[in-house]
Amino acid sequence: MISQKHFVSLTLSLLIGILAFAQNKIKADSIKNEIAKGILSPSQEMEAYYRLPTHTIAPDEKLEYAEYLLELAEEANSLEYRIKAYMQIGIAHRFMGNLERALEYLFKSADEAAGKQQFKLFLAEVYGEISTCYTQNGDSENALYYGSKTIELLRGSGRRQTLALSLLNYGYDYYLKGNYDSAMAYYNESEPILKAIGMDLGIAYIIGNRALVFWKLGAIEKGKEDLFRAIEMLKPMGDKYGMADYYNQLGNIYKEENNDEEAIRHTMIGLELAKEIGLKEQVRDASNLLFQLHLKKGNLTEAIEYQTQYYAYKDSIQNLETTQRLGDLRTEYEVGRKQAEVDLLLEQKRNNRIIMITGGVLLLAFICLVVIVYSYFKAKNRLSIQLEKQKDDLVVLNHTKDKFFSIISHDLRGPVNTLNGLVTVSQLYLKEGKGDQVKGMVNKMSESVDRLTKLLDTLLNWALQQRGHFPYVPERLDLGEMAKDVIEMFRDTAMSKSIQLEFEADEAYHLMVDKNTTSTILRNLINNAIKFTNTGGQVKITAKADPDNRNCTITITDNGVGIPREKLDGLFTLDETISTKGTLGETGLGLGLQLVYEFVSLNKGKIEAKSEQGKGTTFTISLPLASA
Repeated sequence: MISQKHFVSLTLSLLIGILAFAQNKIKADSIKNEIAKGILSPSQEMEAYYRLPTHTIAPDEKLEYAEYLLELAEEANSLEYRIKAYMQIGIAHRFMGNLERALEYLFKSADEAAGKQQFKLFLAEVYGEISTCYTQNGDSENALYYGSKTIELLRGSGRRQTLALSLLNYGYDYYLKGNYDSAMAYYNESEPILKAIGMDLGIAYIIGNRALVFWKLGAIEKGKEDLFRAIEMLKPMGDKYGMADYYNQLGNIYKEENNDEEAIRHTMIGLELAKEIGLKEQVRDASNLLFQLHLKKGNLTEAIEYQTQYYAYKDSIQNLETTQRLGDLRTEYEVGRKQAEVDLLLEQKRNNRIIMITGGVLLLAFICLVVIVYSYFKAKNRLSIQLEKQKDDLVVLNHTKDKFFSIISHDLRGPVNTLNGLVTVSQLYLKEGKGDQVKGMVNKMSESVDRLTKLLDTLLNWALQQRGHFPYVPERLDLGEMAKDVIEMFRDTAMSKSIQLEFEADEAYHLMVDKNTTSTILRNLINNAIKFTNTGGQVKITAKADPDNRNCTITITDNGVGIPREKLDGLFTLDETISTKGTLGETGLGLGLQLVYEFVSLNKGKIEAKSEQGKGTTFTISLPLASA
């Protein structure tokens, strides 16, 4: 229930926001009127569409104007406004929470502006926007990298406002890394510039960001006082972005003081402000904090509601694949810039050589010319071969990296979900006062953590052995011990679905295989069997030697939902990843069976699958036995 005081605060914030919106709308309408008159020259029209997104609140409108500016720039063949359009499109996508698209266009803008003196200061703005994207994604390392490039370009440029704001953002990135001394140093450098140019908005952010440092250093009352002061400064300006963030931070401070009521009240204000203007990051943070606060108070319905909201916004902003792709965008940009430098050096070298050739022609005529041309093409061909080899090596390395990421995600998903389930059950037992059951759950959690730690150590050691490909180091391995380890890893997961999980072999078998890839084969197939078997089902692993005692046949059989015929025919040769949810909604990456097929082949084995929908599936693997 929202208090009267809370309602009044929200109403005042809304009125102030309306005033700021009206000011921006007046400016935007003025620009639109100029365009509508039809008297602007092509360059004036492009400038108008470049300024329009700045005075537009809605991100989708920002994107519409920026994309139209790009069309005008392409028609006029204007490099300047194409660069500006790319930046505005990137900013619009950032406001919409589409960080990958934002960085794609910002890097396009930076790529075309780099190396051109007339765009030096504009490039600083682009780097600042790139830094902001990485900050928003929680990637402080890349944020600091591009923030430093921004400041380096702006120092001594006379662009005091842009420099001051860049210093402010750079200090905030250091704050996020926990480097509070460096954060304060950049805030202190920014403040006098902002005061000199009379930029109250920037001063408000200095006060608010500095308050966060005071809080982290233990001066809690000073931190709260300055956060309220910053919010009061932002209200007349209608800056709901900063207000939402600072109200969320006040919620964190009150939570730390165990003042849950005040924490909830201030966080709710921040949440409402963030929702009004579509700030996904602030909605995510407020939802997470409210989940923790309501869970602490025992309000399970509210806690679940906010936890669901938190995961929805978190997944829309950041996930493993997105974070990996954002990091790759920087790599692609830097590699492109290095390649451009190499091309420039090669061009300079070629020009110098032409000059030498010209001088040599005067002395040696045709013979010298033939020798130089021959040397040039030979060197060029050698360089082309080297570059092609490096490219092929990078492709293989990147492919291996993607596969290993999928293995880690696939193998960790089961143990982590099991641990999460044990924690949830323990919380319910604690709430119901069942202390004895909690002790049992703690023991199970300890065992689950031990198995998870062991699996992590194995995966990390495996990663350290990689050199652009999956290593194949065959050794004599006890199949029974290996199967037992994997079964124990999934024992709790199977129990949670009341699935009978068992291993049966008529004698002890020793395989001559690679340990890591073979363990991955068993983990994937057993995990899939549990995943697609209904509650109360059965998963059985059997092993027996072939008649010639050269290979061991291993079967993993379940009585689950089965595999459709159209999928069964191409199960191991899919050209794209397809993930199917399990019987209880379990998710995956859709890469498991492709890796299983590849690793079985690597170990000189064979695999086949038989399935009937509604009755179950059997995977049969043949792997070489070790010599007696």
